[in-house]
Amino acid sequence: MKPNLQEPLDAARAALLFKALIQNAFDVIKVIGPDYKTLYSSPSVESVLGYPPREMLGTNPLNFVHPEDMPRAVDALKRVYGDGGIVRLGAVRARHQDGSWRTLEVVVQNLLDNEDVRGVVMNYRDITERLSVELELRRTHERCAKAFESSPDSITISHVETGEFVEANEGFERITGYTRDEVVGRTSLSLGIWSDPAQRAALLEALRRDERVRNFPMDVTIKDGSHRSCLVSAEFIELDGQPCLLAVTRDVTEVRLADERLRETTEKLRRDHVELVRKNIALNEVLEHLEQEKEQYRHELCASVDNLVRPMLKKLHEDGNLPVREFDRLQQNLDEVTGHHLDHFKNNVSKLTPRELDILEMIRAGRSSKQIADSLGLSSQTVHKHRQSIRRKLQIDHREINLAAYLRSQRGLG
Repeated sequence: MKPNLQEPLDAARAALLFKALIQNAFDVIKVIGPDYKTLYSSPSVESVLGYPPREMLGTNPLNFVHPEDMPRAVDALKRVYGDGGIVRLGAVRARHQDGSWRTLEVVVQNLLDNEDVRGVVMNYRDITERLSVELELRRTHERCAKAFESSPDSITISHVETGEFVEANEGFERITGYTRDEVVGRTSLSLGIWSDPAQRAALLEALRRDERVRNFPMDVTIKDGSHRSCLVSAEFIELDGQPCLLAVTRDVTEVRLADERLRETTEKLRRDHVELVRKNIALNEVLEHLEQEKEQYRHELCASVDNLVRPMLKKLHEDGNLPVREFDRLQQNLDEVTGHHLDHFKNNVSKLTPRELDILEMIRAGRSSKQIADSLGLSSQTVHKHRQSIRRKLQIDHREINLAAYLRSQRGLG
Protein backbone atom coordinates (compact mmCIF):
# COMPACT_ATOMS: atom_id res chain seq x y z
CA MET A 1 0.00 0.00 0.00
CA LYS A 2 1.43 3.32 -1.09
CA PRO A 3 1.71 6.08 1.50
CA ASN A 4 -0.77 8.93 1.20
CA LEU A 5 1.42 11.91 0.20
CA GLN A 6 -1.51 14.08 -0.81
CA GLU A 7 -2.16 15.58 2.65
CA PRO A 8 1.39 16.82 3.50
CA LEU A 9 1.80 18.04 -0.08
CA ASP A 10 -1.40 20.13 0.15
CA ALA A 11 -0.34 21.53 3.52
CA ALA A 12 3.02 22.58 2.14
CA ARG A 13 1.43 24.18 -0.88
CA ALA A 14 -1.11 25.88 1.35
CA ALA A 15 1.70 27.32 3.49
CA LEU A 16 3.50 28.61 0.41
CA LEU A 17 0.28 30.05 -0.94
CA PHE A 18 -0.44 31.78 2.38
CA LYS A 19 3.07 33.20 2.50
CA ALA A 20 2.81 34.48 -1.07
CA LEU A 21 -0.52 36.13 -0.32
CA ILE A 22 0.84 37.83 2.80
CA GLN A 23 4.01 38.94 1.04
CA ASN A 24 2.14 40.50 -1.91
CA ALA A 25 -1.04 41.76 -0.29
CA PHE A 26 -1.82 45.46 -0.60
CA ASP A 27 -3.38 45.51 2.87
CA VAL A 28 -1.17 45.56 5.96
CA ILE A 29 -1.42 42.74 8.45
CA LYS A 30 -0.08 43.21 11.97
CA VAL A 31 -0.05 40.90 14.96
CA ILE A 32 0.04 42.64 18.35
CA GLY A 33 0.86 40.89 21.59
CA PRO A 34 -0.93 41.25 24.97
CA ASP A 35 1.41 44.14 25.84
CA TYR A 36 0.42 46.09 22.69
CA LYS A 37 3.85 45.34 21.15
CA THR A 38 3.99 44.49 17.45
CA LEU A 39 4.95 40.86 16.92
CA TYR A 40 4.62 40.78 13.15
CA SER A 41 4.08 43.27 10.30
CA SER A 42 3.53 42.27 6.69
CA PRO A 43 5.84 43.71 3.97
CA SER A 44 3.09 45.99 2.63
CA VAL A 45 3.56 48.25 5.67
CA GLU A 46 6.53 49.80 3.86
CA SER A 47 4.45 50.82 0.82
CA VAL A 48 1.68 52.17 3.07
CA LEU A 49 3.58 53.96 5.86
CA GLY A 50 7.18 53.91 4.59
CA TYR A 51 8.61 51.81 7.45
CA PRO A 52 10.47 48.54 6.77
CA PRO A 53 8.67 45.63 8.53
CA ARG A 54 11.61 44.97 10.88
CA GLU A 55 11.42 48.56 12.21
CA MET A 56 7.83 47.98 13.24
CA LEU A 57 8.64 45.02 15.48
CA GLY A 58 8.24 45.88 19.17
CA THR A 59 6.47 49.18 18.45
CA ASN A 60 3.10 50.18 19.87
CA PRO A 61 0.65 50.91 17.00
CA LEU A 62 -0.87 53.73 19.06
CA ASN A 63 2.44 55.63 18.74
CA PHE A 64 1.65 56.25 15.08
CA VAL A 65 -1.95 57.45 15.53
CA HIS A 66 -2.94 61.10 15.01
CA PRO A 67 -3.67 62.85 18.36
CA GLU A 68 -7.23 63.69 17.32
CA ASP A 69 -7.95 60.03 16.52
CA MET A 70 -6.17 58.68 19.59
CA PRO A 71 -9.21 58.39 21.96
CA ARG A 72 -11.13 56.35 19.40
CA ALA A 73 -8.14 54.08 18.69
CA VAL A 74 -7.47 53.47 22.42
CA ASP A 75 -11.14 52.67 23.04
CA ALA A 76 -11.21 50.20 20.13
CA LEU A 77 -8.12 48.31 21.34
CA LYS A 78 -9.48 48.14 24.89
CA ARG A 79 -12.71 46.65 23.63
CA VAL A 80 -10.90 44.10 21.46
CA TYR A 81 -8.58 43.05 24.26
CA GLY A 82 -11.39 43.05 26.80
CA ASP A 83 -14.38 41.62 24.95
CA GLY A 84 -12.74 39.82 22.07
CA GLY A 85 -14.35 39.60 18.67
CA ILE A 86 -13.90 42.04 15.80
CA VAL A 87 -13.93 45.85 15.96
CA ARG A 88 -14.10 47.97 12.83
CA LEU A 89 -12.29 51.15 13.73
CA GLY A 90 -13.03 52.88 10.44
CA ALA A 91 -10.82 55.71 9.22
CA VAL A 92 -7.79 56.53 11.39
CA ARG A 93 -4.92 58.86 10.53
CA ALA A 94 -1.42 57.37 10.97
CA ARG A 95 1.97 59.06 10.65
CA HIS A 96 4.02 58.17 7.57
CA GLN A 97 7.79 57.90 7.81
CA ASP A 98 8.08 61.19 5.83
CA GLY A 99 6.02 62.99 8.48
CA SER A 100 2.79 63.20 6.52
CA TRP A 101 -0.49 61.70 7.68
CA ARG A 102 -2.15 58.84 5.85
CA THR A 103 -5.76 57.81 6.40
CA LEU A 104 -6.18 54.10 7.12
CA GLU A 105 -9.26 51.91 7.23
CA VAL A 106 -8.66 49.60 10.24
CA VAL A 107 -10.21 46.32 11.41
CA VAL A 108 -8.98 44.64 14.62
CA GLN A 109 -9.68 41.03 15.71
CA ASN A 110 -8.78 39.28 18.96
CA LEU A 111 -7.03 35.94 18.24
CA LEU A 112 -5.14 35.69 21.52
CA ASP A 113 -6.71 32.28 22.17
CA ASN A 114 -5.72 30.96 18.75
CA GLU A 115 -2.71 28.65 19.26
CA ASP A 116 -1.31 29.55 15.84
CA VAL A 117 -1.59 33.35 16.33
CA ARG A 118 -1.72 34.23 20.07
CA GLY A 119 -2.24 37.92 19.42
CA VAL A 120 -4.55 40.64 18.18
CA VAL A 121 -4.61 40.83 14.39
CA MET A 122 -4.85 44.29 12.85
CA ASN A 123 -5.71 44.72 9.16
CA TYR A 124 -5.56 48.13 7.55
CA ARG A 125 -5.42 49.67 4.10
CA ASP A 126 -4.53 53.16 2.85
CA ILE A 127 -7.67 55.04 1.82
CA THR A 128 -6.09 58.52 1.67
CA GLU A 129 -6.46 58.93 -2.08
CA ARG A 130 -9.94 57.44 -2.09
CA LEU A 131 -11.08 59.87 0.62
CA SER A 132 -9.47 62.74 -1.26
CA VAL A 133 -11.39 61.80 -4.39
CA GLU A 134 -14.59 61.35 -2.41
CA LEU A 135 -14.07 64.71 -0.71
CA GLU A 136 -13.51 66.44 -4.05
CA LEU A 137 -16.60 64.74 -5.44
CA ARG A 138 -18.63 65.94 -2.45
CA ARG A 139 -17.30 69.46 -2.87
CA THR A 140 -18.08 69.37 -6.57
CA HIS A 141 -21.54 68.07 -5.81
CA GLU A 142 -22.07 70.82 -3.20
CA ARG A 143 -20.88 73.50 -5.62
CA CYS A 144 -23.18 72.18 -8.34
CA ALA A 145 -26.05 71.94 -5.88
CA LYS A 146 -25.49 75.52 -4.71
CA ALA A 147 -25.25 76.76 -8.30
CA PHE A 148 -28.40 74.81 -9.14
CA GLU A 149 -30.41 76.23 -6.24
CA SER A 150 -29.08 79.78 -6.21
CA SER A 151 -29.30 80.45 -9.94
CA PRO A 152 -31.78 83.24 -10.77
CA ASP A 153 -32.55 81.35 -13.96
CA SER A 154 -34.85 78.36 -14.06
CA ILE A 155 -32.96 75.05 -14.17
CA THR A 156 -34.92 71.88 -14.79
CA ILE A 157 -34.24 68.24 -15.62
CA SER A 158 -36.96 66.34 -17.42
CA HIS A 159 -37.38 63.09 -19.34
CA VAL A 160 -36.90 63.66 -23.05
CA GLU A 161 -39.80 61.62 -24.34
CA THR A 162 -42.49 62.44 -21.78
CA GLY A 163 -41.41 65.85 -20.54
CA GLU A 164 -41.87 64.61 -16.95
CA PHE A 165 -39.95 66.77 -14.50
CA VAL A 166 -37.23 65.13 -12.42
CA GLU A 167 -35.77 68.27 -10.80
CA ALA A 168 -36.53 71.99 -10.67
CA ASN A 169 -34.77 74.78 -8.77
CA GLU A 170 -36.00 77.94 -7.03
CA GLY A 171 -35.42 79.95 -10.18
CA PHE A 172 -38.11 77.82 -11.85
CA GLU A 173 -40.54 78.72 -9.06
CA ARG A 174 -39.70 82.44 -9.34
CA ILE A 175 -40.47 82.42 -13.06
CA THR A 176 -43.44 80.05 -13.26
CA GLY A 177 -44.96 80.21 -9.78
CA TYR A 178 -44.88 76.39 -9.50
CA THR A 179 -42.93 74.82 -6.62
CA ARG A 180 -40.68 71.81 -7.12
CA ASP A 181 -43.15 69.52 -5.35
CA GLU A 182 -45.92 70.67 -7.68
CA VAL A 183 -44.07 69.74 -10.87
CA VAL A 184 -41.81 66.76 -10.13
CA GLY A 185 -43.48 63.69 -11.57
CA ARG A 186 -45.70 65.76 -13.86
CA THR A 187 -45.08 66.77 -17.47
CA SER A 188 -44.56 70.25 -18.83
CA LEU A 189 -47.32 69.66 -21.36
CA SER A 190 -49.87 68.61 -18.73
CA LEU A 191 -49.06 71.75 -16.75
CA GLY A 192 -49.38 73.84 -19.91
CA ILE A 193 -46.05 75.54 -19.31
CA TRP A 194 -45.31 75.58 -23.04
CA SER A 195 -47.78 78.14 -24.39
CA ASP A 196 -47.18 76.62 -27.80
CA PRO A 197 -46.37 72.86 -27.62
CA ALA A 198 -44.95 73.13 -31.15
CA GLN A 199 -42.08 75.13 -29.65
CA ARG A 200 -41.06 72.13 -27.50
CA ALA A 201 -41.14 69.87 -30.55
CA ALA A 202 -38.97 72.38 -32.44
CA LEU A 203 -36.54 72.53 -29.50
CA LEU A 204 -36.19 68.74 -29.41
CA GLU A 205 -35.66 68.66 -33.16
CA ALA A 206 -32.92 71.28 -32.89
CA LEU A 207 -31.31 69.33 -30.02
CA ARG A 208 -31.29 66.09 -31.98
CA ARG A 209 -29.69 67.92 -34.88
CA ASP A 210 -27.17 70.08 -33.00
CA GLU A 211 -26.86 68.24 -29.62
CA ARG A 212 -27.23 71.54 -27.75
CA VAL A 213 -29.30 74.69 -28.18
CA ARG A 214 -28.64 78.20 -26.89
CA ASN A 215 -31.18 81.02 -26.37
CA PHE A 216 -34.11 79.27 -27.99
CA PRO A 217 -37.23 81.53 -27.81
CA MET A 218 -39.97 80.11 -25.59
CA ASP A 219 -43.39 81.45 -24.59
CA VAL A 220 -44.21 80.31 -21.05
CA THR A 221 -47.63 80.16 -19.42
CA ILE A 222 -47.10 80.57 -15.67
CA LYS A 223 -49.24 79.40 -12.78
CA ASP A 224 -51.53 82.47 -12.70
CA GLY A 225 -52.27 82.07 -16.42
CA SER A 226 -50.22 85.02 -17.63
CA HIS A 227 -47.45 84.69 -20.18
CA ARG A 228 -43.72 85.33 -20.02
CA SER A 229 -41.14 85.60 -22.79
CA CYS A 230 -38.13 83.38 -22.13
CA LEU A 231 -34.93 82.11 -23.71
CA VAL A 232 -34.02 78.48 -23.05
CA SER A 233 -30.63 76.80 -23.43
CA ALA A 234 -30.72 73.00 -23.32
CA GLU A 235 -28.80 69.82 -23.94
CA PHE A 236 -29.29 66.08 -23.51
CA ILE A 237 -27.89 64.34 -20.44
CA GLU A 238 -28.18 60.81 -19.08
CA LEU A 239 -29.64 60.37 -15.60
CA ASP A 240 -29.99 56.91 -14.05
CA GLY A 241 -29.60 55.40 -17.49
CA GLN A 242 -32.43 57.45 -19.01
CA PRO A 243 -32.12 60.26 -21.59
CA CYS A 244 -33.06 63.58 -19.97
CA LEU A 245 -33.23 67.19 -20.94
CA LEU A 246 -31.25 69.75 -18.94
CA ALA A 247 -32.80 73.18 -19.56
CA VAL A 248 -31.73 76.60 -18.31
CA THR A 249 -34.46 79.17 -18.90
CA ARG A 250 -34.12 82.94 -18.53
CA ASP A 251 -37.07 85.29 -18.24
CA VAL A 252 -36.53 88.16 -20.71
CA THR A 253 -40.04 89.62 -20.52
CA GLU A 254 -38.95 92.87 -18.88
CA VAL A 255 -35.99 93.20 -21.23
CA ARG A 256 -38.25 92.81 -24.26
CA LEU A 257 -40.76 95.28 -22.82
CA ALA A 258 -37.93 97.74 -22.22
CA ASP A 259 -36.69 97.21 -25.78
CA GLU A 260 -40.20 97.79 -27.10
CA ARG A 261 -40.55 100.98 -25.05
CA LEU A 262 -37.16 102.11 -26.32
CA ARG A 263 -38.20 101.43 -29.92
CA GLU A 264 -41.46 103.33 -29.40
CA THR A 265 -39.62 106.25 -27.78
CA THR A 266 -37.04 106.27 -30.57
CA GLU A 267 -39.77 106.24 -33.21
CA LYS A 268 -41.63 109.06 -31.45
CA LEU A 269 -38.45 111.13 -31.25
CA ARG A 270 -37.84 110.47 -34.94
CA ARG A 271 -41.35 111.60 -35.83
CA ASP A 272 -41.02 114.66 -33.57
CA HIS A 273 -37.70 115.49 -35.21
CA VAL A 274 -39.20 115.21 -38.68
CA GLU A 275 -42.12 117.41 -37.62
CA LEU A 276 -39.76 119.93 -36.00
CA VAL A 277 -37.66 120.08 -39.16
CA ARG A 278 -40.82 120.58 -41.21
CA LYS A 279 -42.02 123.38 -38.91
CA ASN A 280 -38.58 124.94 -38.91
CA ILE A 281 -38.52 124.97 -42.69
CA ALA A 282 -42.00 126.53 -42.72
CA LEU A 283 -40.94 129.11 -40.10
CA ASN A 284 -37.85 129.98 -42.09
CA GLU A 285 -40.00 130.46 -45.17
CA VAL A 286 -42.33 132.78 -43.20
CA LEU A 287 -39.41 134.73 -41.73
CA GLU A 288 -37.79 135.00 -45.13
CA HIS A 289 -41.06 136.28 -46.57
CA LEU A 290 -41.40 138.79 -43.72
CA GLU A 291 -37.83 139.92 -44.23
CA GLN A 292 -38.49 140.40 -47.91
CA GLU A 293 -41.63 142.42 -47.14
CA LYS A 294 -39.71 144.40 -44.54
CA GLU A 295 -36.93 145.14 -47.01
CA GLN A 296 -39.44 146.08 -49.68
CA TYR A 297 -41.21 148.40 -47.24
CA ARG A 298 -37.88 149.97 -46.29
CA HIS A 299 -37.01 150.54 -49.95
CA GLU A 300 -40.41 152.12 -50.55
CA LEU A 301 -39.96 154.30 -47.46
CA CYS A 302 -36.47 155.27 -48.53
CA ALA A 303 -37.73 156.12 -52.01
CA SER A 304 -40.49 158.31 -50.56
CA VAL A 305 -38.07 160.05 -48.20
CA ASP A 306 -35.44 160.54 -50.91
CA ASN A 307 -37.97 161.76 -53.52
CA LEU A 308 -40.19 163.93 -51.31
CA VAL A 309 -38.82 164.74 -47.84
CA ARG A 310 -35.15 165.27 -48.54
CA PRO A 311 -35.74 167.67 -51.48
CA MET A 312 -38.12 169.70 -49.30
CA LEU A 313 -35.55 169.87 -46.48
CA LYS A 314 -32.85 170.87 -48.94
CA LYS A 315 -35.01 173.64 -50.39
CA LEU A 316 -35.88 174.95 -46.92
CA HIS A 317 -32.18 174.96 -46.05
CA GLU A 318 -31.19 176.71 -49.26
CA ASP A 319 -33.94 179.31 -48.76
CA GLY A 320 -32.54 180.05 -45.32
CA ASN A 321 -35.62 178.78 -43.52
CA LEU A 322 -33.75 175.81 -41.92
CA PRO A 323 -30.51 176.31 -39.94
CA VAL A 324 -27.55 174.04 -40.66
CA ARG A 325 -27.72 172.32 -37.29
CA GLU A 326 -31.39 171.49 -37.69
CA PHE A 327 -30.85 170.41 -41.27
CA ASP A 328 -28.05 167.97 -40.23
CA ARG A 329 -30.11 166.63 -37.34
CA LEU A 330 -33.11 166.01 -39.58
CA GLN A 331 -30.88 164.33 -42.16
CA GLN A 332 -29.42 162.06 -39.47
CA ASN A 333 -32.89 161.18 -38.18
CA LEU A 334 -34.03 160.34 -41.69
CA ASP A 335 -30.96 158.06 -42.09
CA GLU A 336 -31.89 156.22 -38.89
CA VAL A 337 -35.54 155.85 -39.95
CA THR A 338 -34.69 154.55 -43.40
CA GLY A 339 -31.73 152.42 -42.18
CA HIS A 340 -29.09 154.08 -44.31
CA HIS A 341 -26.63 154.02 -41.39
CA LEU A 342 -27.21 150.26 -40.99
CA ASP A 343 -26.32 149.60 -44.60
CA HIS A 344 -23.33 151.84 -44.19
CA PHE A 345 -22.11 149.91 -41.10
CA LYS A 346 -22.59 146.49 -42.71
CA ASN A 347 -20.77 147.61 -45.80
CA ASN A 348 -17.84 148.83 -43.73
CA VAL A 349 -17.67 145.65 -41.63
CA SER A 350 -17.41 143.56 -44.79
CA LYS A 351 -14.10 145.33 -45.47
CA LEU A 352 -12.47 143.92 -42.30
CA THR A 353 -9.97 141.05 -42.40
CA PRO A 354 -10.64 137.81 -40.42
CA ARG A 355 -8.13 138.93 -37.77
CA GLU A 356 -9.79 142.33 -37.50
CA LEU A 357 -13.20 140.66 -37.17
CA ASP A 358 -11.87 138.59 -34.24
CA ILE A 359 -10.50 141.71 -32.57
CA LEU A 360 -13.76 143.59 -33.29
CA GLU A 361 -15.77 140.95 -31.40
CA MET A 362 -13.36 141.08 -28.45
CA ILE A 363 -13.58 144.89 -28.34
CA ARG A 364 -17.38 144.65 -28.47
CA ALA A 365 -17.22 142.17 -25.54
CA GLY A 366 -15.34 144.80 -23.50
CA ARG A 367 -11.88 143.21 -23.49
CA SER A 368 -8.84 145.48 -23.18
CA SER A 369 -6.00 145.68 -25.71
CA LYS A 370 -3.72 143.73 -23.33
CA GLN A 371 -6.31 140.97 -22.88
CA ILE A 372 -6.75 140.76 -26.66
CA ALA A 373 -2.99 140.62 -27.19
CA ASP A 374 -2.59 137.81 -24.60
CA SER A 375 -5.51 135.85 -26.04
CA LEU A 376 -4.30 136.04 -29.65
CA GLY A 377 -0.57 135.87 -28.95
CA LEU A 378 0.05 139.35 -30.37
CA SER A 379 1.95 142.36 -29.13
CA SER A 380 0.05 145.33 -27.72
CA GLN A 381 1.45 147.47 -30.54
CA THR A 382 0.01 145.11 -33.17
CA VAL A 383 -3.40 145.18 -31.46
CA HIS A 384 -3.25 149.01 -31.43
CA LYS A 385 -2.59 149.05 -35.19
CA HIS A 386 -5.53 146.72 -35.77
CA ARG A 387 -7.80 149.03 -33.71
CA GLN A 388 -6.75 152.01 -35.84
CA SER A 389 -7.43 150.02 -39.01
CA ILE A 390 -10.89 149.01 -37.73
CA ARG A 391 -11.79 152.66 -36.91
CA ARG A 392 -10.59 153.75 -40.33
CA LYS A 393 -12.57 151.08 -42.22
CA LEU A 394 -15.67 151.85 -40.15
CA GLN A 395 -15.11 155.54 -41.04
CA ILE A 396 -15.04 156.74 -37.46
CA ASP A 397 -11.32 157.45 -37.23
CA HIS A 398 -11.88 161.23 -37.18
CA ARG A 399 -14.75 161.09 -34.70
CA GLU A 400 -14.37 161.35 -30.97
CA ILE A 401 -16.31 158.17 -30.16
CA ASN A 402 -15.52 155.14 -27.98
CA LEU A 403 -15.01 152.15 -30.27
CA ALA A 404 -16.45 149.58 -27.82
CA ALA A 405 -19.57 151.68 -27.18
CA TYR A 406 -20.03 152.27 -30.89
CA LEU A 407 -19.79 148.52 -31.66
CA ARG A 408 -22.27 147.65 -28.91
CA SER A 409 -24.73 150.19 -30.32
CA GLN A 410 -24.47 148.35 -33.66
CA ARG A 411 -24.93 144.85 -32.14
CA GLY A 412 -26.53 142.41 -34.54
CA LEU A 413 -25.54 144.46 -37.58
CA GLY A 414 -22.02 143.35 -38.21
